[in-house]
Amino acid sequence: LKITIWDEKQLKSQGFGGIIGVGQGSANPPRLLHISYTPKAKNVKRFALVGKGITFDTGGLNLKPGFGMEAMKCDMSGGASVVGAMMAIAKNQLPVHVIGLVPSTDNRPGMNAVCPQDVITISDGTTVEVLNTDAEGRLILADALVWAQQYKPEVCIDLATLTGAAVRA
Repeated sequence: LKITIWDEKQLKSQGFGGIIGVGQGSANPPRLLHISYTPKAKNVKRFALVGKGITFDTGGLNLKPGFGMEAMKCDMSGGASVVGAMMAIAKNQLPVHVIGLVPSTDNRPGMNAVCPQDVITISDGTTVEVLNTDAEGRLILADALVWAQQYKPEVCIDLATLTGAAVRA
C-alpha cells in the first residue's frame, strides 16, 4: 500500500473547500488520506473507495442534542471501513487497482466554524450553500468523490454512516 496524507496546505492548494470548511471550527486541522494499491498484474480494473472520516460530529453550529453525543466519534466508520478494506485487498493481493480516499476532520462549533448560509466551493468549482452545519459528511465526501474521478474508476463506492434523519425515517 502507498499512503499519502494531505495536510491543510495541500487541501487548500487543491481547492478542497468542503473538507476545509467543515474542519475550520476545529482545533485539529483536517486531513485527506490517500491510499493506493496497485497489483503487479497488467490491465487490471480500477476501483475507488471513498469513506467519511468525521472523527467527532457535534453538528457544528447546528449543535446536536446531548443524548447520544458520546457515539459521535463513530462518524468515522466509513473512513475506517476504507482503511480496513484496503488492508485486506493488499494482504490478499487481489488483482485490482484500488484507490482509497478518506477525508477526515471533526465538526465542531469553534470560533471559525462554518455558519448556516455560508457558501463553500468544492474542488470542482461547485458552490454549496450550507443550510445546516450537521450536513458535514456531504461536504467532505464531495471533495473526495471529485478527486476520485481523476483515476477513472470503473466503480466508485462511497462509505458513510447514515444521518440521524435517515435512521429515524
